Amino acid sequence: MWHTILKGALVLNALLVLGILFKLFVSRDRTTALGLVLTELVVLGFTRMFVSAQTGSVGTLSSDRLVIEPNMLFGIALPGPKGTYTPDRFSAVRVELRSGRPDVESTGPHELVWLVGRPGTSDVLLARTDDRAGLAVGRELGSLLALSVEETGAPKEIRL
Repeated sequence: MWHTILKGALVLNALLVLGILFKLFVSRDRTTALGLVLTELVVLGFTRMFVSAQTGSVGTLSSDRLVIEPNMLFGIALPGPKGTYTPDRFSAVRVELRSGRPDVESTGPHELVWLVGRPGTSDVLLARTDDRAGLAVGRELGSLLALSVEETGAPKEIRL
């Protein structure tokens, strides 16, 4: 989903830049060009925000290493983890229980399963699950990688 949003934002940025150049050099309409420049600045701000919030790297996890391919768009590497990591670079598997929507097609509670990086290593999102499946996935990954499993965001139980 993020790639589609980023592609659309970058295409809109390119169209606005072409429109600015056309208005300045072909039709010599500086007023409209100024409006397009202001519009491009707003769209560029949103594009930068989308780039910094994107997720979706692809990789391979085994008991002895995690290989993450760079997240690419139009041949440009996007921010995010990439490279080869050994399990000793991580301190735990974290399962975050959330109550909101994981994406636009699904509703209800969901979980995010992370590898928690030691200092100097970023956290890596491994999975998004729902129906409390994240707890089982987290425990299985913790067992595979010999890492402790921590849970955050568990619902509070109120007894009456």
